[in-house]
Amino acid sequence: MIHLQEVLYVPDLKKNLVSISAMEDKGYKVAFIDGKVRVWKRNFKDTFTLGFKVDTLYQVGRSPLRTMSCDTSLQSEICHRRFAYIHYKALPNVRQMVTSMLEFKVEHEGVCLRCVEGKLTSGPFPSSNSKTTDILWLIHSDIFGMMPVNSLGGYLYYLTFTDDYSCNTWIYFLKKNDEVFTWFCHFKAMIENQSENRIKILRTDNGTEYESNEFHDYWRVAGIKRETITPYTPE
Repeated sequence: MIHLQEVLYVPDLKKNLVSISAMEDKGYKVAFIDGKVRVWKRNFKDTFTLGFKVDTLYQVGRSPLRTMSCDTSLQSEICHRRFAYIHYKALPNVRQMVTSMLEFKVEHEGVCLRCVEGKLTSGPFPSSNSKTTDILWLIHSDIFGMMPVNSLGGYLYYLTFTDDYSCNTWIYFLKKNDEVFTWFCHFKAMIENQSENRIKILRTDNGTEYESNEFHDYWRVAGIKRETITPYTPE
């Protein structure tokens, strides 16, 4: 497959031909005559040879950059996308650094939708006046992972518990995400014994690590209220 500029050549093995698209949309006419691919736009006298028949397929001849280019005002838009959505004002500098790049005017139609979407940010969260009045009244918990690389101890996840009142955070490293319940029981026993307070509310996301039957049974027995947040909103 050869894909240059706006013309796409795809070998059709069943018909032993080359299917050409996009040129017709630009007003070009294509004909296979005497083993040659002839292309013209307005007058057949202005025709030029795009390729030659080799065995059962047509091969592009001459200079591909010359014969396969189409007149278009969107050339800068094509380069904008090919160079990872670089800013339009930087395209002239790119043309000076890249060899065999066609001349074009730096112009574009409106605002690039993908650039706008890539720069979108979430709106600010309103400040909250609610605040817990004692430690362990509200515990925030979340699990992070899996990590792309194992730690020296072979861990791929880490689990956090943050006290809303004191903002103290405890971190536990996990090799598997199904260890969350075990470490929560360990954290609850340790922190309640040292503080002489009890965990009243546990706030987490909707992760499946907190949705096991043993977790739900344990919360009911311990009298812990479970609160969930909207996914992907740690704020």
